[in-house]
Amino acid sequence: MSGKDLALLGLFLVVGHFLHRALVYWRYRKVEAPLEAGAFAEEALRRYLTGFRVRVGWRNGVRFGEQEVRLTEAVMRGRSLYHLAVAAHEVGHALQWRAREELVRNTQAALTLGFGLLVLGFLLGPTELSALLVFGGYGFVLLSLPLELDANRRGLEALPPEVREGVKRVMTALTASYLVVPLGGMLMVAGWLMGRS
Repeated sequence: MSGKDLALLGLFLVVGHFLHRALVYWRYRKVEAPLEAGAFAEEALRRYLTGFRVRVGWRNGVRFGEQEVRLTEAVMRGRSLYHLAVAAHEVGHALQWRAREELVRNTQAALTLGFGLLVLGFLLGPTELSALLVFGGYGFVLLSLPLELDANRRGLEALPPEVREGVKRVMTALTASYLVVPLGGMLMVAGWLMGRS
């Protein structure tokens, strides 16, 4: 396989994944859930005594220092399986913090380092050093996959049983980004390096 073929394989892998994600979004945002995603998140965090609060934010995520689960306005008020999946995943991260704080901290540090290497590699332009930085950055991003899968598991357990199957499909599509994007990126970088030699 040539370097060009390897790079194209990586590109098709990433593009195909995002097309699949878009299809999952369009399908499951129309499937009504029995409860509002924000209300579920608040109730689950209270039930599991996490000490975390739910707040509206500009993006979905968890702020561990402030002990806040941030949900966008659309997710907070959403009543679809898609919105419920996003909220459940973030609740899963809050539950992780309570059970495995050190692992969460270490994974967050690896992600920060990975994103830093990616940015530095892209800023340096097309050199062998920048390719190695980008490759390493994607490697550190891959390290977060077990934590993301665990957040899904914990979030699913907090959901009512009747919505778990649909929510699991959405979570799987979203979490696949932590595998597919780094692998696709690594294939593109490896292909570029092979093409240079």
